Amino acid sequence: MLKAVALADEKAFAALAKVEVEAKRSIATRNQEAVARMKARAFERVDSRCELLDAKAACEILGITKQALSQKTKAGKLLAYTNTGNRRKFYPSFQFVENKPRLIIEALIRSLDVDPADTEAMNTLVQHLVGRMDYSDPGEPGNVLPRFEVLDDPAALDIIKRDYRNALMTGQ
Repeated sequence: MLKAVALADEKAFAALAKVEVEAKRSIATRNQEAVARMKARAFERVDSRCELLDAKAACEILGITKQALSQKTKAGKLLAYTNTGNRRKFYPSFQFVENKPRLIIEALIRSLDVDPADTEAMNTLVQHLVGRMDYSDPGEPGNVLPRFEVLDDPAALDIIKRDYRNALMTGQ
């Protein structure tokens, strides 16, 4: 309400109206709105950290149909990030090399026991992989990289798996 005092008349009225509407909403409704905003920001964050391909582009790269793409995703051979706002699936480009899925992706999904049918679990894994990690020894200069860039390094992969499991533990 204090912000409205500093605004021009028409903007102040709009700001007051918004405060009034928000005040009338129940806590449950406001919580749902907050979750929706968090999911939208999560998608924007993933999209800013790696190239996300739509189904058409992923099919073109792999030379397969949308049905085959869906089957590969359901079988845990591919990562898919679902934009929960519109339910569209996007495929991180880092999982493709030479027009094929990187084998490490399937192995990672399997070793972490991620259910490919669980949208939230797959989204969490993609968010983890686009996050940055400092892959340097103590005393060395920092070597901060997106996790997906070091998947082929066995030592880094062990750290990625450990950090993913730790992040899912209660209180983390």
